[in-house]
Amino acid sequence: MSRLLILFIAATLSLSVQAGVNDAYRDGVREVSKAKLDGAREVIAERREAARDYYEADTPRERRQAIREGAREVRAAKRSAEREVRSERREAKREIRREIRKDRWK
Repeated sequence: MSRLLILFIAATLSLSVQAGVNDAYRDGVREVSKAKLDGAREVIAERREAARDYYEADTPRERRQAIREGAREVRAAKRSAEREVRSERREAKREIRREIRKDRWK
């Protein structure tokens, strides 16, 4: 009888531990996906703006300048998006490790 009780308690504790880790993992995946989508939207917006500037330019000199500035802004948007995704991944991993550590010492 006591073995059954111990087994039941151990199973209950391990299920709660796994549920906490799964929640942290799910939240991390959601945040990283959201960061990727936001970054892609920002890059697309910069590309549209660069194309608009190019087509609104009147002289060849203004067009070349629009190309340079557009490329610079798109690169900056890509770097920013990649940095944000890396940051979210790092934070998600940190949360999962924190959850595992917290559950390990229950």
